[in-house]
Amino acid sequence: MNETIDNAAVVKKKAIIQGVILGIISFILSIISLYITKSATSLFTSSAAAGFINYAVFLIVAVFFVISLRKAAGGYWSFSDALKNIFIMMAIVAAIGTAGVSIWNMVNPGLQQEAIDNTINMTIETMEATGAQDENIDNTIEMLEQQRNALSEMTIGQTLKGLAITIVMYFVLSLILAAIFKREKPIFQSPAASDNAHPWQNQNS
Repeated sequence: MNETIDNAAVVKKKAIIQGVILGIISFILSIISLYITKSATSLFTSSAAAGFINYAVFLIVAVFFVISLRKAAGGYWSFSDALKNIFIMMAIVAAIGTAGVSIWNMVNPGLQQEAIDNTINMTIETMEATGAQDENIDNTIEMLEQQRNALSEMTIGQTLKGLAITIVMYFVLSLILAAIFKREKPIFQSPAASDNAHPWQNQNS
């Protein structure tokens, strides 16, 4: 019993440490994505590159950490244990990622503004190239400018609201990962092979 409790504590501690590491990675990926968007010359290239960095790379690292947690748990864990530890990790990721990006934008607001401005320019070029009507282009530009203005005027309350939404999204991701990587212990196990003969086999016929 004590061994089980100790092992659970070890897994929880590992989930916290990996949550901090993944949170820092998530923050760095977000900044890299902003730099890519700022300097991109194609809306498709910008979206594809930013999407790959923010989602694909993050998910690959997250899966690696989940497998590491299961290994620390002894190779087996129930769905509830998997969900608990994965969500601990993801909640920390959400907190560090949100706080990191918010502080970065306060210290260096120009990067996000330049990334959004470049996105607006690329959107206009793309819509004009596809023959979109002027009214649709104007509506899209207005929507993007509203988003830019909202980001530049983010309050603590809005940041906390965004954090709450992110945590809910990460909880859903934790559910999916827990369902995929749970591994129940087998109820019945084959007895270990032994070189010792049974008592009746040692009797002389």
